[in-house]
Amino acid sequence: MLKPLPFGQPRRSPAAPAAFLLLALTLAACGSTPNPGPTTSQSPALSSGLKAQASAGILTVGQTRQLTVTVSGRAPQPGELTWTTGNAAVATVSQTGLVTAKGAGSTTIRTALTANPGAFIDFTLTVTAAGTTPAPAPAPAPGTFAGRVLTLTNAARAQARTCGTTSFPAAAPLTANAQLTQAAQGHAADMAAKNYFSHTSQDGRTMAQRVSATGYAWRSVGENIAAGQSTPEAVVDGWLKSEGHCRNIMSASFTELGVGYAVGGSYGQYWVQDFGRQ
Repeated sequence: MLKPLPFGQPRRSPAAPAAFLLLALTLAACGSTPNPGPTTSQSPALSSGLKAQASAGILTVGQTRQLTVTVSGRAPQPGELTWTTGNAAVATVSQTGLVTAKGAGSTTIRTALTANPGAFIDFTLTVTAAGTTPAPAPAPAPGTFAGRVLTLTNAARAQARTCGTTSFPAAAPLTANAQLTQAAQGHAADMAAKNYFSHTSQDGRTMAQRVSATGYAWRSVGENIAAGQSTPEAVVDGWLKSEGHCRNIMSASFTELGVGYAVGGSYGQYWVQDFGRQ
């Protein structure tokens, strides 16, 4: 069995029986809004200079939300930031960061340093039509591999256990989420099709960016991946025997789960768990 790789380090899959990787990320919500949401990603080079003070989350058509960003711990000067929208039909944004929801869909609101556009923060925004709410996620069929992984994961959470040197009490069961499932399945299929094994997609996207792209308004998010295991029982057992993966499974910070499974690549089978809380 291969040892887990350091976070974010890609490796092309050799002919090996199994491998595991995990990743977890938490973004604290600021303020008290109906949709405290998630989803910011920022350029690594300037992550210490720009800091988000609010998140986009979910709006209905006609609603507005003020997004606030600091530059090196201070309020930006007039003209220091440039705000843009990825889709003006979904939402517009003023040069002060005021977002206005225009039509149902998802888009990205970006603020960048005017003098250095490579330093930016992206806010993922989901807009729903007035009077509608996102459809609830159907539970995966118990007979499917995804459904079995969810069942086994919740069975593990139902019992107190020790992950490495940390003791965890029993945790509430996770519920299936369609958006997390979309992100997990997409990554599993991508790894299988392109024959790699990493939390970072070959197009450079991180786990958080893949989840955000589905419109999931997260406050905390985490990911376990594995390759080479032939059954749900084997992959969940392997995750539970690894301290970091076990921590993700037992964390009370997570309330929802998406599971991905795909066949292909050098390992033969690829598994993804995407954990989240909105």
